[in-house]
Amino acid sequence: MIDMRVSTRLRIVALLAALGVALLVLKPCMQGWHVRPVTSPKSKTVSHGVLHLTVAELVPVVNLQVADHVFDGVPVRMYRPSTNSSKERFLPAMVFYHGGGWIHGSIDTHNSYARRIAMDTGLLVISVEYRLAPKYPYPIPVDDCHKATLYIMNHASELDIDTSRVILMGDSAGGNLAAAVSQRMKNNHPPLLAQVLIYPVLQSLNFQLPSYTAINGQWLLPLFLSYFMGSVDHSLSDAMLKGSHVSDRVRQLYSKYVDHRKLPESFRTGYVAPQAIKTDPVAAKALESFVTNSDINPLMSDDLEGLPHTMVLTVGIDPLRDEGVLYAIRLKEAGIPVYHMHYDDARHGEGLSRSKPAIRMNSDIVKFIHDRVSDTL
Repeated sequence: MIDMRVSTRLRIVALLAALGVALLVLKPCMQGWHVRPVTSPKSKTVSHGVLHLTVAELVPVVNLQVADHVFDGVPVRMYRPSTNSSKERFLPAMVFYHGGGWIHGSIDTHNSYARRIAMDTGLLVISVEYRLAPKYPYPIPVDDCHKATLYIMNHASELDIDTSRVILMGDSAGGNLAAAVSQRMKNNHPPLLAQVLIYPVLQSLNFQLPSYTAINGQWLLPLFLSYFMGSVDHSLSDAMLKGSHVSDRVRQLYSKYVDHRKLPESFRTGYVAPQAIKTDPVAAKALESFVTNSDINPLMSDDLEGLPHTMVLTVGIDPLRDEGVLYAIRLKEAGIPVYHMHYDDARHGEGLSRSKPAIRMNSDIVKFIHDRVSDTL
């Protein structure tokens, strides 16, 4: 059983992360890897190494119909836009999974953001109300997301959705769910058009990456345990923080996916890699099956081929920064078209706010979406 006081604290922490509350006192803007778009009167072009984007002018949304539904037992909220210029019956769609550390958040907490995305892109947005840990631990949240998405694809005609233009998106834990569902559906026909991962959670093997050591990410560990097991054992979270929660065999097999040497040099400044780690056998027995499961940790997947075009957004003030960068690198190595944007002056959870970095992030997301949708016309 979970101490209710602990559960309450976890929910408060997750809510702060999801909504970006009290995170808007920013450092002076630093460019890092952020590439500002070059704008012309009729098109917008973004170049970021692995992908070049040319984006048509946005179609203004003049009305938005919002309605709640249940898809295969999973509640969803649908935001259906209409425009003055579009005569399409079958619309491109986005399936959105909210953040909140798997234990908090809802279609209500992310209502404004889902509405904004629908208005800014002209896509039909479906926000998924998946069940939450710790009451409903893995695999229930990701199963709910997968079920709702399959329902959308299988009933696209009656929903007036173009199945060739379906995009998945999520923030933080929602980014984790989007990445996991994308991996589950990579052989789907028709395939997903794209995935947008906003500062996603992607691994639980190495909590001693540079971004974890530079920014205290200890608050994330109870969230992982709640999602894994539906309970919080602080001896296990202590082992996770030290890196002693896996055996030497597992560490050797999977450490290539969390190799800090692949990170940009500026991310490794002053970093000292951990020395030899002694395994905690109790923690390893309890956690290894979760840590190596790519359905929970998408970065641990041995095969990333066949995934859709991917946008990964990372922020500088975030313990999750490095795993997002490493996932973008691995996707590129697997031949997936990747658009990685880094916002060095932004904090985890800030993307849903109206801060200057958040406005840049939203603008870049809209450009990526319009580029992908226009490519299929």
